[in-house]
Amino acid sequence: MGLFDIDLINKYNRSGPRYTSYPTANNFSELSLEDYKQQSVLSNRRKTSISLYCHIPFCDTVCYYCGCNKVVTKDKSRAEPYIDALFKEIEMQSSLFDKERLVEQMHFGGGTPTFLSKEQIIRLSNKLQQSFNFSPNGEYSIEIDPRGIDEDLIESLALARFNRISLGVQDFDLKVQKAVNRVQSFKQTKAVVEISRKNGFKSISIDLIYGLPRQSKDTFKRTLEKVKELRPDRISLFNYCALARTV
Repeated sequence: MGLFDIDLINKYNRSGPRYTSYPTANNFSELSLEDYKQQSVLSNRRKTSISLYCHIPFCDTVCYYCGCNKVVTKDKSRAEPYIDALFKEIEMQSSLFDKERLVEQMHFGGGTPTFLSKEQIIRLSNKLQQSFNFSPNGEYSIEIDPRGIDEDLIESLALARFNRISLGVQDFDLKVQKAVNRVQSFKQTKAVVEISRKNGFKSISIDLIYGLPRQSKDTFKRTLEKVKELRPDRISLFNYCALARTV
């Protein structure tokens, strides 16, 4: 067999549900509160580690490629009642799971989690840490929009126990960025990467999308060359059409 298994590629070369949900949307079924409680009991018996995900749906501006559940607004006051609701959800969920079980992974996604103020992010993280048993060696990540991020916010994320950061880039070509309503310079992104490393983040991830409007093989090659200069620990590469079909 060569470098690539063509049969395997053909098997999975098709549209599927969004990667962010498990079980995926086409496998959802009706689940009562009692069913859920019973599953949490079974989960506790297995004594496996816990992963937490917090969805922050707010964004200042809309990116035209996005298929996530989002609220586009510049009204920062809308975040506070949402955090109140999250606190209630955290209390309900944490009461179902044994305190001995370690949280090995936590992720804040969106939307744009850094829509929240640094104080709100720290408060939300502290609430989770008070409610669950966090591993000292876990992976705790957050998605950020490099536009408008300063060192003070990065320092606050480190204080909130985050140690992995995921940067939305998609493409560095200006024409492509204008077409998808996300103008973001290489200089901005590089500054955030450097500040994050300075503040001890152990993993830097960069999101890219291929197949965007006005994108070509040559422009995307230049984007990849710039990404290489940033030396990320991880790259998440998505297909634009796949995202558009699975909103």
